[in-house]
Amino acid sequence: MKLTRISAALAASLISIACAVSLAPRLYAATGGDAAQPLGEPGPVSEAVPDVGAGVTAKLPAAFEGVPWRLVGYGSGDVLTEVKEGRGPAIFHFEGGTMAGTAGCNRLMGTYTLDGERLGFEPRVSSTMMACPEPLMAQEQAVSTALAGVVSYRHDAKRLELLNANGQPLLRFTALEPSPLTEQTWGLTEYNNGKQAIVSVLNDTEITLELRDDGTLGGSDGCNRYMSGYTLEGERLSIGPLATTRMACRGPEGAAEQAAAYARALETVTGYRIEGGELTLLTGDGKPAARFRALAVPAPIPADAATPAAGQDAGRPDSN
Repeated sequence: MKLTRISAALAASLISIACAVSLAPRLYAATGGDAAQPLGEPGPVSEAVPDVGAGVTAKLPAAFEGVPWRLVGYGSGDVLTEVKEGRGPAIFHFEGGTMAGTAGCNRLMGTYTLDGERLGFEPRVSSTMMACPEPLMAQEQAVSTALAGVVSYRHDAKRLELLNANGQPLLRFTALEPSPLTEQTWGLTEYNNGKQAIVSVLNDTEITLELRDDGTLGGSDGCNRYMSGYTLEGERLSIGPLATTRMACRGPEGAAEQAAAYARALETVTGYRIEGGELTLLTGDGKPAARFRALAVPAPIPADAATPAAGQDAGRPDSN
């Protein structure tokens, strides 16, 4: 009889808890009307920065994680400003409490916490220290400030909005469509040597290329690691100045010269095509700058690998 009374009490407690959970509000679900629009008159970027709008279906608390998001708007809650792109698109990743991305200039890194339906970012956002034009620097600072004011979010499969305490959007993102070009390691097979000739890679050398959804790229030139940024629009691809480590080249004879020629070939790229597991980087006149074969999914490019500013001298392999 005593066991029966205990079981009954336990069952009643579980029912009470279940009811409380089912009635808890979901802060990131859209509520009556278009809360993402500015107060009063519509904002000036309502067309350029599409709104999530009413009727967004609430998702599980961390469903926005692990997906690359492209920042399209930022503001203080009353109005959103359209994002200006710098050396590449403003891409952010959120995963496991860690945020990484760029607002058009430096690489931003920070942490966040999820508590039920609440989302908060640590006030201090670290970054690389590259110099950029003033509009991009101001945009970067505004994005960092907006992150500190986030308390919740809402999203669907294609949109993510980070909201302030009044439910107004501070940052607006769109989901980045996956590309067969990114999240893949490519091994160089041929390249333009700068003498109007396509030549094969030297024996006993391996040159790789890895492009990430956040607009960064990197790999090995056969002597050193290199990194840069890129811009991708449809089938148009441009690659920024390369920065490299400066280790002495320990490859076979000619490896250092090959690495330098490969770097020069990347500077001529304006487009690409992928056919049957082969990537061809193209010059402005449609000729091959380099050809690669698909290898494997790459290891992460270090978050603190700085992308050189436009015009900055790229490090070159040491030929000694």
